[in-house]
Amino acid sequence: MSIKSSKHNVFYIILFVITALYILFIWWHSTLTAEESTVESNNVLFFFTGFFKKIGINAELGDYIIRKSAHFCEFALLGLLCIWCSYIKNKAVKKNLMPAGFVCLSTAVIDELIQIKSQGRSAEVTDVALDFIGSVSGVLFFLLIFLFLRLFKRVKQR
Repeated sequence: MSIKSSKHNVFYIILFVITALYILFIWWHSTLTAEESTVESNNVLFFFTGFFKKIGINAELGDYIIRKSAHFCEFALLGLLCIWCSYIKNKAVKKNLMPAGFVCLSTAVIDELIQIKSQGRSAEVTDVALDFIGSVSGVLFFLLIFLFLRLFKRVKQR
């Protein structure tokens, strides 16, 4: 095994562990009660209150925007981590789309199922869809970076 291959494997293991821990963080977050989740959302909402007031958004709509944005962003990062982890293991980008998508969609479904058991919370099909759209956005972001770096490498070689 070469040194480059060894470093590659270490980086893969580290990224895999980070991705797994991030999935556990998402699921842990779903175990919060409705009251605890509301307190978290209100803390974030407080940060954006001035901005929302300036553009005419009331607190109720602001809370909705914060909660849905959190779903989207949380899963965009998951999509990015999953496709990156898959790409490191198997350099063929097209082969990585299905496994990354499966992990993200499974995580979203399990996330909502966990919320059923959390006091005062419910599972929403729309949240699964939003989570998956966030994941796809993370994957697309990775692909854009990948294509940009590939193009940059080709231009530099000329």
